[in-house]
Amino acid sequence: MELIKKFIANAKLKQVAIDSIVVEENGKMEKCVINKINLHELRSCGKVLIAMAYGIAIENKIQCKNGENLTLDTKVYTTLKQVANNIPEQAKEWTIRTLLTHQTGYDEMYLNESHVENLDKFKLLDVVFNIPLKYAPNVHYTYSNVEPYLLSVFFTENFGIQIDDYINEKILKPIGVKNYKWEKFGNYCAGATASYFNYKDFHKIGELLLNYGKYNSKQIVPENWVREMVKPQVHCPDYYKPERLLPKLDAGYFTFISRDGIVFRDGSNGQYIICDYKNNRLITIMSSQENMSLVTECLRNLI
Repeated sequence: MELIKKFIANAKLKQVAIDSIVVEENGKMEKCVINKINLHELRSCGKVLIAMAYGIAIENKIQCKNGENLTLDTKVYTTLKQVANNIPEQAKEWTIRTLLTHQTGYDEMYLNESHVENLDKFKLLDVVFNIPLKYAPNVHYTYSNVEPYLLSVFFTENFGIQIDDYINEKILKPIGVKNYKWEKFGNYCAGATASYFNYKDFHKIGELLLNYGKYNSKQIVPENWVREMVKPQVHCPDYYKPERLLPKLDAGYFTFISRDGIVFRDGSNGQYIICDYKNNRLITIMSSQENMSLVTECLRNLI
């Protein structure tokens, strides 16, 4: 495929550390694997699976501890208050939708790799709830690892199962993924990060996004839910960089909507799921490139 050849040529010219790229277009797939890493960290691309898990749980009308069915409007305060201290009053307005759209009210990224490196992972909830909230709930988008982690905590405390185990049963096993790992932050799946997959299985996750929850013609994640994941749910003007090949115009549920309707999910060090729905094209990239923008620059004039 010409796209892969030109991408790899650009990566060599720019000295970008690409590990693999897989391109699928109209059902035809080609790949180039430069560094075959058994388990490659997805970084924030793992957030896609967290959002999918919630879509399945909502569709299945799974019941919370209070006896009510899980919905996007389910509030999380009571559950979190049972396992953490100093929860701010604003958190009373937090819903599942609030967390999926990063609108809790924080003003910067927290629980990223550098933030948690020297923290006691069993006390992350206390750390999070001692950080002042700058904004009211549900009014401002601030990207952070806090929200997926809180979704992981909420899931385990309500349903008695780690969210990565639920993902394994409902998503990974049905699409044939066996070799992966997902680390814990204390008692809970990290949620936002610390998941490891190989390039083939990473691409399968992308296929679920491109095909609205289907894999090999079988509906794994509800179609309507994936359509909601990949459509604009909230504006994110603070993250818009027009000079980028894929500027972030809006955010879905742990996805970004860019120019020409392209939807993508990125992760630190250059992990990418790129869905070009108009051309029925999926691109997944794994890399070890600290400057992430260089990875998509290798695709300039190609998509």
